[in-house]
Amino acid sequence: MEPGIEAPRNPHADGEPARAPSPDTLTAPPRAPSGVARLIPRPRRADQATQPASTSVAGHPSGTAPGDSTGGETLAQVFTGPNCLSAQRLMFAWVVLLLHGLALSGHHTPALGKHEYDAVALDGFFAISGLLVTHSARRLPLRRFIRHRALRILPGFWVCLIFVAFVIAPLGWLHVHGTLHGYPLTGPHGALHYVTDNALVRMRFYDIGGTPTGTFFPAPGSTAPLAWDGSMWSLWWEVQCYLGILALALVGLLRRRPVLVIGAITLGLALVEALGPAGILPARLSPDMFRFALNFLAGSIVCLYADRIPVSGRIAAVAGVVFVGSHFVQDMPLISAMPLAYLCAYLGIRVPLHRLGTRRDLSYGLYIYGFPIQQLATVYGLHRQGILVYLPVTVVVTVVLAAASWYLVEAPALRHKSPRPRSRPGAHSTRAIRRTIGTVGTDTATLSSTDTGWRARRLPEE
Repeated sequence: MEPGIEAPRNPHADGEPARAPSPDTLTAPPRAPSGVARLIPRPRRADQATQPASTSVAGHPSGTAPGDSTGGETLAQVFTGPNCLSAQRLMFAWVVLLLHGLALSGHHTPALGKHEYDAVALDGFFAISGLLVTHSARRLPLRRFIRHRALRILPGFWVCLIFVAFVIAPLGWLHVHGTLHGYPLTGPHGALHYVTDNALVRMRFYDIGGTPTGTFFPAPGSTAPLAWDGSMWSLWWEVQCYLGILALALVGLLRRRPVLVIGAITLGLALVEALGPAGILPARLSPDMFRFALNFLAGSIVCLYADRIPVSGRIAAVAGVVFVGSHFVQDMPLISAMPLAYLCAYLGIRVPLHRLGTRRDLSYGLYIYGFPIQQLATVYGLHRQGILVYLPVTVVVTVVLAAASWYLVEAPALRHKSPRPRSRPGAHSTRAIRRTIGTVGTDTATLSSTDTGWRARRLPEE
C-alpha cells in the first residue's frame, strides 16, 4: 500500500524535533550508530568528503550534497531543503478518489494509452514511498524504524476496517433489507471476521456477508472480488516493500551498488514474467509484485544516488517523454519506474507547493475512505442523480472522514513515534537556541552550522 500537524512541530513526520546541541557538546566525538543504522556499512571515503563549514549542504547556494560529483544542483536537495512531496501524494490521492468515483458510479474512466490515471497515481505513491522510506531506513535504529512504519499504517487502517464493518456495511444492509436484523456479525465473512482476519493488512476478503450488492464493482466478467473497500489491496504490497528495505538494511545491503543490482535482477525477472512463456516463474511472482517492487526500488535508487543525480530540466523532459510513452506499453513499469521516480524528486524540488499537505496530510484518509463511501452511495442509488451530484457529495463526505482520521487517529498515533527525551545537563542551552531558530518536527530534520547560524532542514513523512 509511504509520508506535521501544526507548525513548528510535525508529529506526522518520522522522528524527533530537531534539537540544537549545547555548546558543551559541539566538539564531542560522534556517537556510534545503533539498530538499522549500525548494520549499514559506512560509505567509501569519496562519499565522506565534506564541504567547508561555511558551505554546508543546508547553506550551500546550489544545494549540492556532500560527495557530489556534478558540481551543481542535485536531487539531494529534496532531503535538504523545501520540497512538495507531500503535495504530490495528496494529488495522487485526489486522482484515485475522483477516478474511482467515476468507475463506481458506472461511468467510463479516462486513460492514456493502455493505462488509467488512477493506476499511474498508485505507481507514484510507491515511487515516493521508496524515496522516503529508504532515507528513513538508512538513518533510524531498528526499533524506531519498525515503530514508525507501524504507527503510520496500522491505526488508520484498523479504524477504517471497524468503520466499514460497523457503519458502512450496516447502512448498506439497512437500505437493501429495511432492517438490521440478520446483518452478519459472525461467520466466515461476518463483520467481526472482516476486522480480525484483515487486521494484519493483508486482505483475506473484502465483502461482509455478500454485500455490497447492486454496485458497478466488480465489473461483469472481472476476477476482482466483491468489495466494500477495494483500495485496501495495495497496502499489503506497501508493507512488503517496507519489509524488503528492512531486510536489506539488516544484512548490510542498503547501499548503492547492491540495491542497483537488486533492481536490475527485479527488472530482469519482470521482463521474463512479461515476455517469457507462461508459468516459467513461480506463481507468487505476480505482475503486481513486480509492478510495485520496480516503482519502490526506483525511488530507493534515486534516494541512494541523490547526491550524484543532477537537477536538470533536460533530464526531466526526457523522463517525461519516456514516462508518457510507457503508457502505450502493456507492462508499463518496465519502462516507467525510473523516469517516474526522477520526475517525483525533480518536481518535489522545483514545484513551489512546499507547505501543501505537510501539516495535515489527508492523503491516506482520502485513499482508504473514498472507495467505501462511493460504494455506499451507489447502493443508495445516488449515481442516478448524475455525476454532478454523485461526485461532489461523495468527495465532501470522504474529505470529512479523511480529516477525522487525521485529527482523531493518525496524528495522535504519530505523536508516539519519538517519545520526549529525558532532560539532560545543558538542556537550558538547547532551549535557548531553540527560541532563536524554532523547532522543526520531522524525521529528517537536522542542523547545519554555517557562518550565518543554525539552519533547519525538514522532510515530509517517510
